[in-house]
Amino acid sequence: MITQLEIKNFRGFSEYKIDDVGQVNLLVGTNNCGKTSVLEAVHLLKSRGDAPVLLSILGRRGERIETEVLKDAMPEPDLCRFFHGFKMKSNSGFSVACADDSKELLSVLVQELSPQSEFFDNLPDFSGHYQLNVIWKNEKENKEQNYPISQTGGLFYNYIRKMYLKPISANDSTVELIPSSAMSTQKTITLFDRIVLTPDEDMVLEALRIIEPDITRIASFGGERSSSRTRGGFLVKSSKWEERIPIGSFGDGIWRLLGLALSLVAAKNGTLLIDEIDTGLHYTVMSKMWKLVCVTAKKLNVQVFATTHSRDCWETLADNAIEDEFADMSIRIHRINKDKKQATTFTNREMHLALNRELEVR
Repeated sequence: MITQLEIKNFRGFSEYKIDDVGQVNLLVGTNNCGKTSVLEAVHLLKSRGDAPVLLSILGRRGERIETEVLKDAMPEPDLCRFFHGFKMKSNSGFSVACADDSKELLSVLVQELSPQSEFFDNLPDFSGHYQLNVIWKNEKENKEQNYPISQTGGLFYNYIRKMYLKPISANDSTVELIPSSAMSTQKTITLFDRIVLTPDEDMVLEALRIIEPDITRIASFGGERSSSRTRGGFLVKSSKWEERIPIGSFGDGIWRLLGLALSLVAAKNGTLLIDEIDTGLHYTVMSKMWKLVCVTAKKLNVQVFATTHSRDCWETLADNAIEDEFADMSIRIHRINKDKKQATTFTNREMHLALNRELEVR
């Protein structure tokens, strides 16, 4: 697990450091202070800089360039958004490093392209002069990837999709991300189908019963009846009713929590990133939500990074942090301030003291 995180020249950070990273970490701070950027930095590091993650991060923010360099191409992801000050030129770079058992480092650099590059053969219309050199390494491994940069400073979507994208199996990824908008129905069904009729399905049900004790079974029906725009695709059996209940009848809260439970199980022995963890949840549910997160993360050896704007969210985490069952678990709140070079960190005990003294942690 990450114990210390260091970010250089990435998005709004020229350099930034988070010490004393715990197993469960809540990032707080004002709007546009860089909380989501920290999640993205960890995502890039733990995914080893793979192209699908580069594309998804820029795509979620709508950071794209309209281009006519390639006919019928999708808008290109705008690479300069990754770099501090949004400035990208030859030898521009950023890095993400962590202290843990393996000392991981991700280094991304813009390099000039030689005329002999393979990209000229694979992209007949390619007229760019630079490539994105992505190096990930730890104490045992070293992985290097190169992606062509277009004249307009974007990534060639069609090239990346053709050369690098592949279906992700259950064991390919040790990092999962839940965006602020919650997971789509299709992603939720995909995660559920991986664990159905396995012991992991019981883990998901056990986690959900922390919130809804009467749930006895969940099933996906998928197909044409589900939609990425609705809270559908699942039926719930409860000891309260004889009939099966569509999950949408439970409201957005249970949908968010189902995605949370599935993602925790999918991230076993890895990392879970959650943007705006309290989205769609009433403050009265947050304490149970944190119990779900802490109990499951502890059982499955998952490191969690989450963001929030809510005082209720950090206060309920502080209440859970001092419970006896989490006494041996490192739970942290990190206040992010882009005008500083280091986060302010509160330990289990310190966040509870701040709560008792009515101090504002955010």
